[in-house]
Parts: sequence; C-alpha cells; structure tokens
Amino acid sequence: MVNGDNAGGGYKIKRVLRKPILNTVVQIVAKLITGLLGLVITGWLIRKLGVKAYGQFTLIAAVMILLDALADFGSKIVGVREIAGKTEEEEKQKLWRRIWWLRLKLTTATFVLGLGLVVFWGGFKEIKLEALVALSMIFLTTMAGSMEIVFQEKLRMDLKVIGDILLPLLFLGLLWRLSKITLLTVLGVYWIARLISLLAAIRLAAVKISFKRENEKGGKVMELLKEMWPMGVYLIIFTAYDRAVDSMMIERMVGIREVAWYGVAYKVYGVLLQPAYFLVTSVFPILSSNNQEKRKLFIMTTGLLIAGGLGVTGIAWWLAPTVISLLAGGGFSESVELLRILLMAVIFSYLGHLFGFSLISRRQQKKMLFLGLKVLVFNVGFNWFLIGRMGVYGAAWVTVLTEALACSLMAVSLVKGR
Repeated sequence: MVNGDNAGGGYKIKRVLRKPILNTVVQIVAKLITGLLGLVITGWLIRKLGVKAYGQFTLIAAVMILLDALADFGSKIVGVREIAGKTEEEEKQKLWRRIWWLRLKLTTATFVLGLGLVVFWGGFKEIKLEALVALSMIFLTTMAGSMEIVFQEKLRMDLKVIGDILLPLLFLGLLWRLSKITLLTVLGVYWIARLISLLAAIRLAAVKISFKRENEKGGKVMELLKEMWPMGVYLIIFTAYDRAVDSMMIERMVGIREVAWYGVAYKVYGVLLQPAYFLVTSVFPILSSNNQEKRKLFIMTTGLLIAGGLGVTGIAWWLAPTVISLLAGGGFSESVELLRILLMAVIFSYLGHLFGFSLISRRQQKKMLFLGLKVLVFNVGFNWFLIGRMGVYGAAWVTVLTEALACSLMAVSLVKGR
C-alpha cells in the first residue's frame, strides 16, 4: 500500500517538475530544429570555405566564446538566482534593470580588451578584420543573455527559442543568396542575422520589461559584484578549458587543419550536451527558491540525466561515421574517432551541469571557483603533455579526463556541503 502522505508528496513533486520538463521539451524540440539547421550550415560552410578557412572560423569562435564569458562574468546565472528569490514583481524588475546596466558596462570593458587581443595576438595575424567583426557581436550576445534572464526566471524558455530558431534560419537564408562566400562575408551575414533575430524575439516574446536607468547607490552594485565575481571568474576558467585552450593549443602545436577536424567533432559533441543544459537551467530557478521539494527534484533530475546521457552516448557512437560524413564530407574522417572519444565525456558533463548549478543555488560559487582553478591547471598541463605526443587525439582525451575530474570534484563538494 502507498502511504497517503507519500502519494501526495509524489503528486506534488511531479507537479513541481512538470513545468521544467515542459520547458526542457520545448527547448529540445527547438534544438532539434536549430541543430539540423546548424549541421546544414556547418556542412555548407566547410565545403564553401575549405578546411583552412573553417579552421580559422573555429579558432575565432573559440576565442569569442571566451570573451563572451568575460563579458557575462556570472551575471546571468547569479541574476536568475537573485531574481527568483524576490517575491514582488516590481522588485524583480528593478533588480533586472540593475543587472542589465551592469552587464552593459562589463561588455564595454571586454570589448576594449578584445580589441587589444585582435591587434596583438599572432593567432589572428591573417584574419584581423574577420575577428573584429566577430568581436563586435559581443554586445548582441549580451542583450540576448539579459533577455534570457527574464525568460528563465519566469520559466518561459519557450519564448527564448523564438530567437534561437530565427537566427539559423535568417543566417542560412541570407547566406544562400550570396554567390561568393568568404570568412568575412560569413561573419558579416551572421552579425546581421543575430541582430534581426534578437529584435524579433524581444518583440514577439511580449515580456514586459523596462531599460530605465535608476539612480542607485554604488553599494547595491557592489553587492551584485560580490555575488558575481566568483561565478564570473569560474565561467571564464570553465570556458577557457572547455572551448578555448584546446583549440588554441592545437593551432600552435599541430596546425589549423587539425583545429578544423577537432572543431567538427566538438560541434556535434556540444549539440549532444544541450538537453542536459536545458533541463538543468529549467529546474535551476526552483533549486534556487525556498521550495520544499528541492531534494526530490534533484534526485529525479539526476535519474533523467543519467538515462539521457547513456542513451545519447550509445546512439551517437553508432551514428558517428554517418553524421560526420553528412556534415563535413571527405577530408574529415579523423573527426569520427575524435567524436567517439569525446562521447565518453557525455555522462560526466550531464551530471556536472546539475552538480554545478546546485552548488550555485546554494550560494557556493566560491567553491566552484577553486574547483575550476584546479581543473584548469589539470587541463592545460595535460593538453600540453598529450597534444605533443598524440596530436589532436590527445586534446580529445584531455576533454574526457577534464569532465570526469570536474564532475567528481563538484559531487564531493555537494556531499560535504549537505
């Protein structure tokens, strides 16, 4: 027999989980659409640009993602957590506006830093103008992130996917009309598509927001920065070892062609990680609130992530040759083995998403920072060691080991912090 209280509790947790799951399903469906469009775009770009130019495209993307993390500086995650903790709508709006203006200032500072990188870093020697166009998109990315704070806090990620779907559709549609494709035209078209999709998403979402700047004491901004800085530094560290370090070291130690091989495999791997991100970001506002069912929600989410991670790994392993062949055509057979190596990291990454966001929900971002520093040292050291001996395959194995280490460290911190 089922105890009445337990039955009622089971119904309650299912009800609590219903909206996050709905948000996750909506995002997964949208990701299937954008993922297919992304694969079409990637395959087309590889064939039009060639291996070298696509490798340069991958290098620019990796560095710009790192700069995006610096501009964000933890404000999106901390913003969602802080806004979710407010009860009055006016308080939520006021806090969002404060975060919006702070994010804009951080982005401006990052843009200046990025200009120095574009001018002086040798990796951009042949592609300075292209890198500058990509850098200018940092302001659009910041605005999209600020809107995502609103959607995520309201558990309305279905509104966010409007822009997510419009972006690749516009990009592909505009690019398809061009007779000659270069790396510069690709980035220019992406800039235009990014702007239009962002404006359309804001308009169609019909979320009531205000950008009004209020006269506030500096102390409140400092309070936000105090909460943000450990998370911000951690995100920079995470992005460095997750997206930038390997590509930059491969380019220096092996060559730009190998960056392209690795970039194709990592693109597929990155798409496979999205369902975990969608689910965890959907439950994050609840984990950050005072809801009494948080522990049960955590356990159920863990089960979903393990089952999903194992299923994704098995299917992707089997389909890897077909996916890479359809995506990149000839000249990328090495990407199949690279993808299969990366797939061994999927389950660690899935659980790492949940463990990391759970630590943040408990205001333990400083722990995340120290864990991130340990992982970064491990990643850079082993990349230097294994890339020199195994080439690009060494970078893939380091990704697996890095995800396993990060997941384990966060799990231990969660257990100790109970």
